[in-house]
Amino acid sequence: MRRAGWVIASWLLAAPVSAQERVGVRTGDHPGFGRIVFDWTAPPRYEAQQQGERVLLRFPRAEAVDLAGARRLPRNVIAVNRAEGGLELVLRPGTRMRHFRNGPKVALDLMDPAEGSAVPAPAAPPPQRQVQRPEPLPLPLPAPPSPEIIVAAPPQALVTVPAEPPRVIVADLPRLQPVAAPQPVAAEVPPATSAAPVAERVSGPRPLLAPAPAAPPPVPVAASLALPEPVGPLPLRPRITELPGQGPVLRFALPIGAGVAVLRRGDLALLVIETDRRIEFGPIARHPDFVGIEARSVPSAAIITWPLREGRALSLRRDDGEWLLTAEAPRGGGTPVRLEFEAERAALLLARPSRVVTLEDPLSGLPLMVGTVSGGDARQAVSRGLAEFDLLETFLGVAVLARADHLGLRSAPDRFWVGIEGGTVAVADAALATAPILSSMSRSFDFPSLPVAALLERLRAQQAEIAAAAPQLRSGARLAAAQSLLALGLPQEAQAMLRLALQENPRAARDPRLDVLNGMAGLLAGRTVEGRGLDAGLPASDELRLWHAARAAMRGEPAVAAPGFIATLPLLLAYPEGLRRRLLPAAAEALAEGGEAAAARRLMDGTRDDPAFALAQALVAEAEGNPARAIELYEAAASGRDRLMRARALRRATELKLASGRLDASGAARELEQTLFAWRGGAPEIDARERIAALRREAGEARSALALLRETEALFPERAPALRGPIQDAFLASLRSEPPLGAAALYDAHPDLLPEGRAGEEALIVVSEGLAGLDLVDRASALLGRAMERLAPGAMRAGLGARLAELRLGERDAEGALSALAASSAPRLPLPLVERRSLLAARAEARRGHRELAAEALRAMGPAGDQALAELLLEERNYAGAASVLARHLAASVPAEGELADAQQRSAVSLAAILAMAGDEAGLAAHRARYGSRITVPALARGFDALSADPVRGLADLPRLARELELFRAAPQVLEPLRTVSRGAG
Repeated sequence: MRRAGWVIASWLLAAPVSAQERVGVRTGDHPGFGRIVFDWTAPPRYEAQQQGERVLLRFPRAEAVDLAGARRLPRNVIAVNRAEGGLELVLRPGTRMRHFRNGPKVALDLMDPAEGSAVPAPAAPPPQRQVQRPEPLPLPLPAPPSPEIIVAAPPQALVTVPAEPPRVIVADLPRLQPVAAPQPVAAEVPPATSAAPVAERVSGPRPLLAPAPAAPPPVPVAASLALPEPVGPLPLRPRITELPGQGPVLRFALPIGAGVAVLRRGDLALLVIETDRRIEFGPIARHPDFVGIEARSVPSAAIITWPLREGRALSLRRDDGEWLLTAEAPRGGGTPVRLEFEAERAALLLARPSRVVTLEDPLSGLPLMVGTVSGGDARQAVSRGLAEFDLLETFLGVAVLARADHLGLRSAPDRFWVGIEGGTVAVADAALATAPILSSMSRSFDFPSLPVAALLERLRAQQAEIAAAAPQLRSGARLAAAQSLLALGLPQEAQAMLRLALQENPRAARDPRLDVLNGMAGLLAGRTVEGRGLDAGLPASDELRLWHAARAAMRGEPAVAAPGFIATLPLLLAYPEGLRRRLLPAAAEALAEGGEAAAARRLMDGTRDDPAFALAQALVAEAEGNPARAIELYEAAASGRDRLMRARALRRATELKLASGRLDASGAARELEQTLFAWRGGAPEIDARERIAALRREAGEARSALALLRETEALFPERAPALRGPIQDAFLASLRSEPPLGAAALYDAHPDLLPEGRAGEEALIVVSEGLAGLDLVDRASALLGRAMERLAPGAMRAGLGARLAELRLGERDAEGALSALAASSAPRLPLPLVERRSLLAARAEARRGHRELAAEALRAMGPAGDQALAELLLEERNYAGAASVLARHLAASVPAEGELADAQQRSAVSLAAILAMAGDEAGLAAHRARYGSRITVPALARGFDALSADPVRGLADLPRLARELELFRAAPQVLEPLRTVSRGAG
């Protein structure tokens, strides 16, 4: 009997889809547009093209479209006809079409013609028409949106306005003054067909449907009167300005206290402004950043939409009485809106809330409640889906997408309330959602909330069905049995059942449900890599969202997992006990780490003594700012039998001790090393090793950090590319911190770890200078030479070659210096490096005896070679030439007034010494007058005074001569910096 029922069910499921599926059509009129929605059950491929007043819509199976729902067409559609391969829509003149997909549904928005658009006029309009009269209108009248003429009279009365006289005749409107009409108008009022008054507004000539019937004799009119010019609010005209670095800025001049909100829906930017004024954009609509911008009015607000390019965000701020709107690259910022649940309502806490504007969501068609703000930068940072409403991401303000008909949004002084009339909001921290809310959540699999005994009985029946079925027909029964095993909390057994289904019937591999179930079982078994099966391509559902959140939690991504758990927790709490107990601890931990500590605490009510929630309780205590209690709970969790929980608890406790000052970096590294044996393998161990290496570097133990990272690279070769950067950083830190000989040996052992760029060059130079300081110049030169050989031509190799040339020049090896420069040459080097290498080459040539060649090269360098040229001339005892060159260099590099840098003061003293040796008393006097008072270093000032003072001319100068003799006895110490000033500057 059971087998016969199964055969009948299989036959029914195998019925042709075309016989079951009919695509419904829904239509509706909305402010500014009409809409046609095609309710496909799966996303179709379609094409929509507009040609004038006709739209051709092509579907793969157009015959499945049921046009019965399109009997009442939107106001902008004249007819809908079937065409070859699709449908043809006939539109009214000026109507524009916009189409989009919302899940499996396809929607067409047919936009009303813009104001002032050309409408064909009739060839010969009748000279008169009939208008029914309304009751007299109260005064003053509101401003109409365009110039109009209102004709009013009691019912059954007629007024005939001749076409020629330049007056508008208005009857039965007392207290009005007669004025001349701006243009002749002809109108005739027919008898009223009912007692209800009506009014028609006439705005220029209109096409008439039929000639007016003959009018009865006109009623005498009391007076020839005209309405006074109505006065209404001026339109709001935004303007565009350009700000440096920000691009075009849209400015809105709004009164103080007017609220605004801005968000993105699909490819549309949506701006809500509290204003009763009409908005006119003018040339703004042609700006490249605001093409297609439109505005429509709703009660007490205006809605502005325009296409927003992909990857762009909106920034809205108030400045000098205006709101400034800019489109820019996405970036963080703003004050996040806080969500709290109080009693029967949800509270959105933010500063300066204003009004609530309700409109239709352009994507889903659901009610969209937008809360505006009158200032500040409050925004909803991320979208969050709850059972009955969605909090949408905004750039400013709040937006709530209502999924329940009885949901409302209300403003308060410091918040917006989301509440339900006569009920409660279904929130994530409830013990269990009510039945209607739970039934509204979509599922993909059958995990019935049954007792364990009932689930075991169900599993036995499924196993019997498997045994009775043919081998090629068992995959469906095995799929059902795998769901029962998961419901019992047996993931390994469920995976074995799914594997058997694949082995027996290879066609089962095409069923995406099998991959998704295998991914679920892999997650429960602790193998997060198998969670990829969740992306097999099943239609989206709340259940799949729950499992995606579980996968993110087990991957260590609590910020991603928390919103998913918040939205689907009622479904999780309705799972059978075996499955629920495996998922709840991960959900509580993700909520605690993802900023939902209050929801996590409420979720764990009644689980205080459950060891599965020990780590979650510690995470909640840490999130609530109680480090002492959190450390105590972490230590308690570390004493449990769960090895992964033990490792995580020990590491979290160590980090908390480090943050609270109980441990330094070295002590934290030692404690974390002990946790490596608590859990081996996978991402947790790799993350722990990288953290220990970072702490060791921070503690000054770079060599041990390098050894640990090299060991990690060998143990986990798949992570070698990601570890390359930390290993190179640790290697550079070791080169800088090790003694020179140890650093040189380390480089010789691992030359491949030296990164290219300025950091690697500086590290090698530090090592070479350390070796040179130990008089191991040959060792330093050999180190730099080997490094150059391993590098490709470029700036780093050229810099090391320059340093090697300096070392060899210091050893009077001019040939070796020139060889080092030649071996490290490269095109397109930075200008400072080119000048440095040119100076070294000139000095090497001078050392070889080619002084004229060196002097010519230095003169060609201009100011950059002046100091080296002066040094060369001094060596030739050409004091006058050296003084001229150095004076020119000082005049070009030293400001006319103000303090001098230390190097500039030393150069001024050097020039004074050279002028004194040249015997240029006039030049020395001028030099003293210019720089004497600007040398502030005491030792340099005394030397400058001694060099530039007047010569001894009598007995009165003997005390000064004695001071100068005493000074020159100390000349070797005082003038030592001057001897090498030009070399140091180069």
